[in-house]
Amino acid sequence: MKTLRKLMASAFLALSCAFPAVPQDLTGAIWSVCGYDGQYTWHDTRLVFETQAPGSPGWAVSGYFDWQSSGGHSGRERFNGTLAPNGALTLLGHSLEGGASIVTSRYLANVSDDGTTIVEGVWLDGVPGIWAAVRDGGAGTAEGLCDAAAQLS
Repeated sequence: MKTLRKLMASAFLALSCAFPAVPQDLTGAIWSVCGYDGQYTWHDTRLVFETQAPGSPGWAVSGYFDWQSSGGHSGRERFNGTLAPNGALTLLGHSLEGGASIVTSRYLANVSDDGTTIVEGVWLDGVPGIWAAVRDGGAGTAEGLCDAAAQLS
């Protein structure tokens, strides 16, 4: 758990990283997600951004996670959020569909300047954890992002 706290602290500090002022469009693709909460992995999870529109500040986004854990927990979590001009991504889960042992949460992460990865992610509610995602059409190639993050401690 100490390692997870270190990773979460690092992610908060990393949110101030320099990213381009105009982000990539996050919609129109399925993202593969990896995650780890200290007990379960969430490497068979998918993320879809349904909308992205100018907002204040940055861009308003909405979409859903289709969560699947190594412990059999699953469900769709819908979210709204903001993509800041510096690439900082903040999501707030607001409802669940077909959820089995999952809860809505708050998520922080950074979108890479080329718009192909979401890194340095944390979720804060329920059992806190780390997450990352790659725009790969849902092929499930994100696992290595979380493996690398877990080794940084």
